[in-house]
Amino acid sequence: MFSYLYGKRKNPYCLSGVIYISVTSDVATDQRVLRTARTLHLSGRPVHIIGRLLPDSLPVSGLPFRITRFRMIFRRGFLFYACFHIRLFFFLLFRKKGFLLANDLDTLFPNFLVSRLRRWPLVYDSHEYFTGVPALRHRPRVRAFWKSIEKKTVPRVPVRITVNGSIAELYRREYGVHFNVVRNIPPLWEPGEKPTRAGLGLPGDAPLLVLQGTGINRDRGAEELVRCMVYLPDVYLLVIGGGEVLPR
Repeated sequence: MFSYLYGKRKNPYCLSGVIYISVTSDVATDQRVLRTARTLHLSGRPVHIIGRLLPDSLPVSGLPFRITRFRMIFRRGFLFYACFHIRLFFFLLFRKKGFLLANDLDTLFPNFLVSRLRRWPLVYDSHEYFTGVPALRHRPRVRAFWKSIEKKTVPRVPVRITVNGSIAELYRREYGVHFNVVRNIPPLWEPGEKPTRAGLGLPGDAPLLVLQGTGINRDRGAEELVRCMVYLPDVYLLVIGGGEVLPR
């Protein structure tokens, strides 16, 4: 994938070395990052993922690539991002020759700096329109901070990826740059033991709605979906996954 994208451009960089994939999410449950790493590994490239370790993080042993997870004193907010950026910058700066993949805007700045200092290739994968997420809607100063980073880095990254055409079009209108679209398509999976309706305590003929994901967060439709269920008394809603909105 990387060789193909870079092959479409005249590229002064060398594509040899380890591919360093940076992400602030929990690597164990970030399926897009894991699929990317597996694809690159199968193509014969050495891969090293750098992420974070949370108190309830699942183990990641048995994967065919290296994973480093930072233990962070701060888990959110400015101090978390400041500490993570500093650690990530120095971690990458002193690696051997490599290739950088920054996932989302909250890892791009340290990757961008290392790319310029070491003259390493850099790919930016935007999983969402970061400065437009609901969490920043009523936080103008925080949004302005991320927007300033976005303006200084995104137009200067040589290769950019995102998850769908609508986000790619937003960036094209805003910065006049092209984003390649790589969609989030889950791999085919067959469970070893399929749960039954009886085992879940559900009627055999009741219609089901399923809300699934590891990022079921605020203002992403989950709250409205739950409230709407009062209008569907014969329908059952199954929530499978996790997110900050579930305890509410």
